[in-house]
Amino acid sequence: MKQKVKIINYFFFLMFLLFAFTAEGYSHSVVSIENDNFKVEVDATTGVISSLYVKKNSCELVAEKRLASNFRINLQMKDNLANYIDGAEQKAKSVNKSGNAITVSYSEMKSALGIYPIDLIYSITLNDDNLSFRSKLTNKDNNPISEFWFPRIGGMKDFGHNREARLAVPTYNTECGHNLNLFKEFPGMRRLGAEAAEFSTDYMYVTMPWWDIYDAKSDMGLYLGYHDTICRVSNMHTYLMPDMSGSSDAWLTKEQAAGKPVGLVFSHIRYPFIKSGETLESGEFIVHVHKGDWHTGTQIYRKWFMAHFPFDNSNSWLRKKRMWFSSIIYQPEDRIVTDFKGYNQWTKDAKEYDVTCHELIGWNNGGLERNYPIYTPEDKIGGKTEFKKLLADIKDRGDKCLVFTNYNILDENTDWYKKDLHKYMAQTQYGKQAIGMGWGESTFLARRGLDVRYHVRASVVPELQKILDDQFVQLVKDGAQGLQMDKVISGAALDFNPLNKLKPDVALCEGLVQAIAGLDKKCKQVNPDFEMAGESGIDRFLPYFPVTYRNAKANAIASLRYVFPEWTSAIHVFYPRDFRGINSAVLNGAVVCVEPEEYQGSLKQPIYKDLAEYLQETDRIRGELNDIIFMGKFYDNQEAKIEEINSKGALLFKVHGHSKTDQRAIVVANNTVTSTIYIWKFTSKEIRQALLYSPFEAMKTVNQRDTLTIKGEGLNVLVEKGDF
Repeated sequence: MKQKVKIINYFFFLMFLLFAFTAEGYSHSVVSIENDNFKVEVDATTGVISSLYVKKNSCELVAEKRLASNFRINLQMKDNLANYIDGAEQKAKSVNKSGNAITVSYSEMKSALGIYPIDLIYSITLNDDNLSFRSKLTNKDNNPISEFWFPRIGGMKDFGHNREARLAVPTYNTECGHNLNLFKEFPGMRRLGAEAAEFSTDYMYVTMPWWDIYDAKSDMGLYLGYHDTICRVSNMHTYLMPDMSGSSDAWLTKEQAAGKPVGLVFSHIRYPFIKSGETLESGEFIVHVHKGDWHTGTQIYRKWFMAHFPFDNSNSWLRKKRMWFSSIIYQPEDRIVTDFKGYNQWTKDAKEYDVTCHELIGWNNGGLERNYPIYTPEDKIGGKTEFKKLLADIKDRGDKCLVFTNYNILDENTDWYKKDLHKYMAQTQYGKQAIGMGWGESTFLARRGLDVRYHVRASVVPELQKILDDQFVQLVKDGAQGLQMDKVISGAALDFNPLNKLKPDVALCEGLVQAIAGLDKKCKQVNPDFEMAGESGIDRFLPYFPVTYRNAKANAIASLRYVFPEWTSAIHVFYPRDFRGINSAVLNGAVVCVEPEEYQGSLKQPIYKDLAEYLQETDRIRGELNDIIFMGKFYDNQEAKIEEINSKGALLFKVHGHSKTDQRAIVVANNTVTSTIYIWKFTSKEIRQALLYSPFEAMKTVNQRDTLTIKGEGLNVLVEKGDF
């Protein structure tokens, strides 16, 4: 009998070991923290995040335990650039809990190639509905750490319980919609050398460093955001393990995966290039659970940003301008479209339609996209004398002029570049540059890009800064009331130029931001009312660019507009009958940048008569409602409903609010050529009547139950009626 009991006990002991050490059931002791929103468990031996449970929708983010992770490091070797150190394979020096925080530390790291003197301390802290991740990485090895993946959350299979959760990404030229399905379709692909299918976005090419995952069924969202006061290149990254399926459902089933784990591994990646004795103090990475979609989730980012980089554009003359006139007067193949006198007349023509802000392009040495950084007025079109007369005349009329420039773009074809400026080129590790920028206009060869002058991105170094700043300050002294700083978006890259003493991931990020900030300060010392617009994408330029040249396209505007309504972008209108382009600007509270004949003519031409009159009339409405639909709050497509009666998909709408009283307005645009009938409703509160504004019609009062007709390519503005 005793022997039989021993056998039974031995059997159960073996079963316990089998369960404990299978890939699915592998278990170490854990250290945990918990509140009403999250429960987090960290493996006490490896420091791996073994559980991240979201209580609000009962979702375990580390659902596939075999993919559980914490960090990854790439220590570049001379003979192996892909020397990865995985956190799950390390033994932690300590894993400690103190209050609502877990701190994990390591003193050595190992890869398949060896053991390295690298120290890492990271913490995970619970603060109500936020999880905060911070780290301190110190390299004591002679080789550089090129990549740091942290935090790394592995094993995600869903957010909710139906695989329908959608990902919102703050893209550059389009609105932030939930059109990316991570858990069924997967928006990425497998690339050469990748471990699995991957999807990623780079900060400096998206406008803000966050993602937001939303599950409509539970009405819950998960915000993933990087909060760092130092602007640096970083990346939001996911692997779909083990790969995409190749069918309509991108995810492999458990059976199809043939024993391999299936799930997402999310990482935030930085590129510190720290060498022996150097430390990376990371910013804060936030995981935040919230009701609603990204509109709610991103308010945490706005609060953080405005606490560190506050700005107010309410007194900016540039932010108040609802329309620009723009033209290119001298093209890079030596074609003169007009001179300074001719351009002056075009600005007078534009003023007849109430356009009082003018962008001057192609005024500089060689014309547009040529001879940079020589920013002096071109003699062929009037020289400095006529340039100054033009600026003075525009100012005397009460108008404003933005002079087109670039900051760190160099024309590699000039003698100056070949002799001296080449040393300022931004560089890869290999002394090269990954991009070649070239534009042409006046010949078919040039328009096709077959024969153009190429440009390079420049590093931001003191010597080049002085060359640029001296010229731009002189332009302000000559009468320029503002600059339109083009191609700032091109600054986003790693830069290894030895003349730049900043780290490669910071040099053309924080370095460029500070350079623009310094220029803004210098120009305001000459003219306190000086302003800059910029062709830029990222949020960190918002304090210096109240308006950006891009960030809007077709009927969409970047999600920056919702998160930071103090800012807006330009919608570019150049076709003779582009009424929908004007409607799009009104819809989104954007600037109409009108560019007759693709930047080559006057607005006062018979072919542009209808467009010019529509521009003037819609601006009359915008002028009356300026504090609501242009300078006010922007609610995107929230807090109102539009229901089409006789069609589907014809209408677009956006909601705005008064900057002080929050009186709401719905802007409705018809994107088709036929009339459409609809009904409207404000959903934030009960509004029974509204004031209806339409171009070329008298304002009238309408009731919520009324059906309204909007003309083809037409525009309606419905404003709450009541005591405000």
